[in-house]
Amino acid sequence: MKLTICRDYSEVSQVMAQRVLSLLEKKPDLVFCLPAGNSPIGMYRELVKAYEAGKADFSRMRTFDMDEYAGLGPQDPESFIHFMHEHFLDHVNIDPANVRYPDALAQDLEAELGQYAEEIAEAGLDIAITGIGDDGHIAFNEPGPVLYPRTHKVKLDEATRRQNAPAFGGDWQKVPEYAITTGMEEHMKTSHYFVVCSGVRKAGLLKRFFEEEALDPMFPVSWLRMHPNVEFIVDEEAASLIPEVWKAKARRP
Repeated sequence: MKLTICRDYSEVSQVMAQRVLSLLEKKPDLVFCLPAGNSPIGMYRELVKAYEAGKADFSRMRTFDMDEYAGLGPQDPESFIHFMHEHFLDHVNIDPANVRYPDALAQDLEAELGQYAEEIAEAGLDIAITGIGDDGHIAFNEPGPVLYPRTHKVKLDEATRRQNAPAFGGDWQKVPEYAITTGMEEHMKTSHYFVVCSGVRKAGLLKRFFEEEALDPMFPVSWLRMHPNVEFIVDEEAASLIPEVWKAKARRP
């Protein structure tokens, strides 16, 4: 595992964007598992700026969305595919044919998710980026007695729905009860995996991750301790409780 500690959210976003651009330069047909949520917004902003400055070409890049709310489609402003278009896809030269996301309105959702998982397996994910949920989830892989390997439907914990309530007018009961998420095998097979965190709210989660050694399905992010190529890019506040032995090894931009 690698740890990079940045000054603040702005620097986290800049560093993460540079990681993406570096991989894109080496592999123009990069397969990118796109995250939604607050954490990556700054990174997307930096990627759009690089494109507008003529420093990035996304025309051959392929994308798969990391997760989605069940029952929401691209026309729903709260859907993650709508988020991707608003913050990234509509502002760069990506080929629409290379954009793939799960059809959360599919009549046969299980068949759709099986097909989505097959396409991910065939393409191979080059890069994925995630934050950490308040309950330790990554993507929408919620704490529970088991973790599932491939894209699947999941019932969201109340903690997750409360965390995501701002996008639904602050009412957590308006957050869909079910979601679609890429599974742990798909995350573990991603070639370059990044976790981005900022703010003191994430400090306890990072403390637990770096202090403990066990793989705990009740703390899904712990599975990343087995990932062969994972980097945590966090700001000073989020890193405040990380054990000193890890901070001593951390990189600084």
